Amino acid sequence: MKKDEYREAENMIHHLHDGQDLPNFDEKVKASKEYTDIEKIYRVREQVAFLGSLNPGNRLWAKVYSHVGRKSAYQVWLKYAALIIISFSLGSLLIYLIGINPYNSSMATINCPSGQITSLTLFDGTTVWLNSGSSLKYRSDFNASGREVFVEGEAFFDVAHNKNKPFIVNLENSRIKVHGTKFNVKAYPGSGQVEAVLLEGKITFSTSNESVDLKPSERIVISDRHRRIEKDWVDAEKVAAWKEGRYFYDNEKLTKIIEQMQRWYDVEFVFDANSLESYQFTGIINRDKTILYNIKLLELTNKIDVKYRNDKIYIEVKK
Repeated sequence: MKKDEYREAENMIHHLHDGQDLPNFDEKVKASKEYTDIEKIYRVREQVAFLGSLNPGNRLWAKVYSHVGRKSAYQVWLKYAALIIISFSLGSLLIYLIGINPYNSSMATINCPSGQITSLTLFDGTTVWLNSGSSLKYRSDFNASGREVFVEGEAFFDVAHNKNKPFIVNLENSRIKVHGTKFNVKAYPGSGQVEAVLLEGKITFSTSNESVDLKPSERIVISDRHRRIEKDWVDAEKVAAWKEGRYFYDNEKLTKIIEQMQRWYDVEFVFDANSLESYQFTGIINRDKTILYNIKLLELTNKIDVKYRNDKIYIEVKK
């Protein structure tokens, strides 16, 4: 689906979810075939989610599939049924993954673009939030053959309990095994660090060398520099508050905050990481505020100068 079509589909589903018309959303749009297709899928989203729990060997699925021609109008639905998007107040997206051929075991990918927060519900009922610049991969026969996903970036999981099918999250050089719980993971490519924080339940974090069980409010961090698992206690609710558009920082490196703001606002910052390495910040960065507002907060530290040139933001050490 092209970018313009994606935005149009998002607006249509926003209308269905909230019952509110958006600018340029008129009766002509409602009368379109695309709107009709999306409305049909939206109305039966819960029933279709149930089909996702069936596997190719299930007789009920075989009966359903026999009535859906491989070359029928079902394929037209794939354009929209691959993801049903519902906009939330924070601009997040709720995606129902419902349109994948069960006989295809290829990998599917959900990408969360910079400047957005995305929410999706998998076939098994698990809900996942993706932060800006993050991605989630899974097999198209997810929940039939097992429950395993691959994450790059930051994600929050509310995992549906299934004692017979543990949920596996693969990160950079590590993995997390759960049965049903809530936790946050962060593993942006190139960051040199993987982090996991548990809110509820229990998870097992493993590398090639060791495994560690986490209790609620515990955090584990493993960096490329030390290559060992370090554990401490945090306010888990604050760690996961990015889902609502807030980041709580406690003596966080300024470079890490700038990198997050780049992803949230989809704006390029130019700075010398080495010169800012020793600077830290404690406070709240709110995504609902403008980027200028949040930059002013950083400037209050009296440690940096900020300049704006050619659609880029330059951060320098205050002289």
